[in-house]
Amino acid sequence: MVFKNKLPVSYLLFTGRGRINRLTYWTVSLFIWTSFYILFNLLEYVAGYSSTWAIYPLLGWSLLATAIKRLHDSNKSGHWLWLILIPVAGPLALIFLLGFKKGSVLPNRYGVVPGSAPDYFKNPQVETIVNDVTQLNPVTVARVVIPASREELGSIIKDTSGAIAIGGGRFSMGGQTASPGCTHVDMRKLNRIIAFSAQDKTIKVEAGIRWCDIQQYVDPHNLSVKIMQTYANFTVGGSLSVNCHGRYIGLGALILSVRSLEVILADGQLVKTSATEKPELFFACVGCYNAVAVIAAVELELEENVAVKREFRKMKRSKYKDFFFEHVRDNKDVVFHNGDLYPPYYKNARAVSWMKTTEKPTVKTRLMPLSAAYPIERYFISAFSKSKFGKWRREYIIDPVLYLSKKIHWRNYEAGYDVAELEPASRAESTYVLQEYFIPVRHFDAFSDLMAEIFIRHNVNTLNVSVRHAAADSGSMMAWAREEVFAFVVWYKQYTNEVEKGKVGVWTRELINAAIGFNGAYYLPYQAHATKEQFHLAYPDAKKLFDLKAKLDPGFKFRNILWDTYYNAV
Repeated sequence: MVFKNKLPVSYLLFTGRGRINRLTYWTVSLFIWTSFYILFNLLEYVAGYSSTWAIYPLLGWSLLATAIKRLHDSNKSGHWLWLILIPVAGPLALIFLLGFKKGSVLPNRYGVVPGSAPDYFKNPQVETIVNDVTQLNPVTVARVVIPASREELGSIIKDTSGAIAIGGGRFSMGGQTASPGCTHVDMRKLNRIIAFSAQDKTIKVEAGIRWCDIQQYVDPHNLSVKIMQTYANFTVGGSLSVNCHGRYIGLGALILSVRSLEVILADGQLVKTSATEKPELFFACVGCYNAVAVIAAVELELEENVAVKREFRKMKRSKYKDFFFEHVRDNKDVVFHNGDLYPPYYKNARAVSWMKTTEKPTVKTRLMPLSAAYPIERYFISAFSKSKFGKWRREYIIDPVLYLSKKIHWRNYEAGYDVAELEPASRAESTYVLQEYFIPVRHFDAFSDLMAEIFIRHNVNTLNVSVRHAAADSGSMMAWAREEVFAFVVWYKQYTNEVEKGKVGVWTRELINAAIGFNGAYYLPYQAHATKEQFHLAYPDAKKLFDLKAKLDPGFKFRNILWDTYYNAV
């Protein structure tokens, strides 16, 4: 493990959350005292002894934060630091606890074992309430089962007489992984790599595996996932069920990289399907939220892992579409691209592209680590969400500073962000939520104007609107890109009380109407605010899917909140 990943300095010096082990404690203590010595002598030489008092608060804060995290490693709170007030015995006890006592070998109330990647949003094996990452959609289920093989999964589906809902990492935001009283199937133990060919650039995996696990496997072969989300914590099966997309140029929905699927029908039968073998079933599985079958395994196409260099330009939002078509859309050197629209007025955009390069990467690791903490990122996200001034600071102070540095990453690194960096300290009173709208590229300006007007009129606390591009879908019955589209990814903050939920529903339905008016669609992994009429207007082939569901799942076994809301069982 490289020094940067073992010792994320911002985390150690700015927060008391989490755990650190003995080696890290001694290392950071040496770093703190060495830095203090250098700064003390430099300030005394330049500005005199009195100026050195300015660094004592920093010294005290950093020593305190480090000591608290070291105590957490042995499952003790920071209150144990009060031992320092006990003469002789107190300081000696603290020296032992901080410098020599071995930490807990298992996760404790303060976090996972230092140096290990946490099992994100791991749920207890015995539970009756299934929720998602927003904590807005608790659903009481009858039981949770965790199959360890495809054979066991098939038996569970065959032998269960009632409703079944499928879940992975539970990063959807509208109850797509549960239905009241159902059997919830947690897929995350189905995480094996079944087959791999570096020569053919293909990999076959079970549906519960995460994208970051695939990245770790293929990176030594200098290969990369062809299409995935920006964040690598999601399970592949969940991504297939929602037909996700990323920031890739020249590509689009995940279905464009799928060779074949293994799915399990409501009677427990395992069936192989692809765009050429049983195509009706294939196009009813990818992007269709387990309506007719459960995805058990998938064969995916891979790409070469190349170095990519960040380039960017800030502009008026009205100039973005022309810029994109002139400089990005047909540029074969662009691997990733997105345009960020700055709230609260959405008049300015920052276009960010990652271009193929032969230059040496500026990061030492080929993969982004998943075990670091993100106190600085979380602080600024919180600050941006609290006021218009916070958003102004982001656009005119923070982002200009962040974009000063030269960045060159590996493709796997840039596609491997950790969703933990977005997680707030608490979701009890407020939470961060996503929505997404897919608009034909010719309507970018008109939709942007209408979206901005809706957000401003309803005083929506938007943190960011990220614009992505996607080619037309190859045929999913629930295709969100029936033609070439821009995807508007809306990240906003809302309060969790019922009144605020209702307010979100009002402006969401306005946005859905706006998208439909431009022959577009809205994304289904989020809260089910749309009316049934809006649902069918945005997804005109849903009736074909429902007809097939009535045939393959006549007992309405496969359920979730999405289908409880919009599917009328025959």
